[in-house]
Amino acid sequence: MSAHAIPTNRDENWRYANLRPFAKAKVDAVPANAAATIPALPPPIAGHERWVFRDGHFNAAASTPRAHSCAALLDAREAGTAFAAMLDEDLARAGVDFALARLNAARGEQVLHIRLPDGAPKAAIELVFIATAPGADGTSYPRIQVHAGRQTRLCLVERHVSAGATDSTFNAAVDVAVGAGAEVSHTRLQNCANGASCFDTLVAHVAENGTYRLRTVTLGGLASRSTLFIKLAGRAARCDLGAAIIANGTQIHDMFAEIDHAAPDTATRELFRGIANDRGKLAFNGKMIVRENAHGADSDQSLKSLLTGSSAEAAARPQLEIYTDKVKARHGATTGKLDDQMLFYLLSRGIDRPTAQALLQWAFIEDAVSLVDLPELRREIESLAASRLLAVSGLSGLLGESA
Repeated sequence: MSAHAIPTNRDENWRYANLRPFAKAKVDAVPANAAATIPALPPPIAGHERWVFRDGHFNAAASTPRAHSCAALLDAREAGTAFAAMLDEDLARAGVDFALARLNAARGEQVLHIRLPDGAPKAAIELVFIATAPGADGTSYPRIQVHAGRQTRLCLVERHVSAGATDSTFNAAVDVAVGAGAEVSHTRLQNCANGASCFDTLVAHVAENGTYRLRTVTLGGLASRSTLFIKLAGRAARCDLGAAIIANGTQIHDMFAEIDHAAPDTATRELFRGIANDRGKLAFNGKMIVRENAHGADSDQSLKSLLTGSSAEAAARPQLEIYTDKVKARHGATTGKLDDQMLFYLLSRGIDRPTAQALLQWAFIEDAVSLVDLPELRREIESLAASRLLAVSGLSGLLGESA
């Protein structure tokens, strides 16, 4: 395999991914266009500085960084070419799972570097990556490096959106280093156009007593794939992962999440909820590793998928590799259809079938969406999810009352 070859469906962790649109896109980065205007953006989040990128390039006019921001824009060459350079270079060099990250490192031009020194005040940052160029013009390569020092707090929101119904392609790479006693709350929302191809690789390293809270919501794109590698490297390190995916029409969404318990008393909470409508396809592969020295580790997985179309497909797969018997490990994975009894109950109360189905789907996906910490962002995601579920009057009214 060449250095920049992409995975295929013959590779075990990529069996369910749709890589055809990515393979067709131009591999070179989309050229910067400083004169281009930025289309309408989502409302900013109160208390967060905003950094906006158009087709992978920073746009100062649409951004509102603070005067003494902990974020800085670097040339990719200054940030180093090895993906996960702050974390584990051997991991970054090994295996097909990092092929897209290596491609990002080779082709990307800018890196947003976020660094909180030990004991720094809490920071709140919103990143907006907007895709406007078609895949024939090139690929966007967003790259983010995060280093939260000891006893720091960071709230990070990462959005990926499109301008118009473009067939844009992005390939993002994210490094997150959580220092001892630090806490990083990271929310990712992918709501690109239905023709877009969305790929990303995330590596996180959590030190002693550190907490990495990750919320990821996937709604848009013709094809998407998220690859997550999270290492709980210090004693009592914790990861809390909540993921929601909705696949409509012919969308194909795939997520692989490996969490490595490499120290004693580490803990993971993983919750996934996915809905496949029409001919949509989705997959979530949650892999838990508990090393020999990770005594007292605690792992809890809840993976559920809902099929609401005659041709819809879903796969929720837990994987456990446990090398010590001094561990708590709980997991559950189900794939099914709407509860007939609950549907009958709603119908018997005079609710029409489309609204009843939408309400049941909403209750299902809300298990994951409700984990988003920021109220205004959670309400926005709820509204977007409701639209994706084709929820009309009944659900919209309920959302308005709850907001």
